[in-house]
Amino acid sequence: KRGFVNIFRKKYVEVNIGKIQKSIDDGRIDAAKPIDTDVLKSAGLVGKPKDGVRLLGNGDITASIEIHVVGASSSAVSAVEKAGGSVVSSAYASSE
Repeated sequence: KRGFVNIFRKKYVEVNIGKIQKSIDDGRIDAAKPIDTDVLKSAGLVGKPKDGVRLLGNGDITASIEIHVVGASSSAVSAVEKAGGSVVSSAYASSE
């Protein structure tokens, strides 16, 4: 056995903004309330959040949402803010 396996590596569950918008359109997520891991889990977008949820920017979002995640890509943050929402993250510091 050769090489190195980092046993302290974080394992995030990834969710795209397009899937969140589809769940809002289907009525599984209420866009007026803050969206966190529990809401994503009850909507069926996240199975077992290992070390947290990471938001990715694949897809389009039109709803103004407030989402609480561990991390987010820059494209996801810009798409959510362009739609009038906000991303609350421990890995992303807002420029406000």
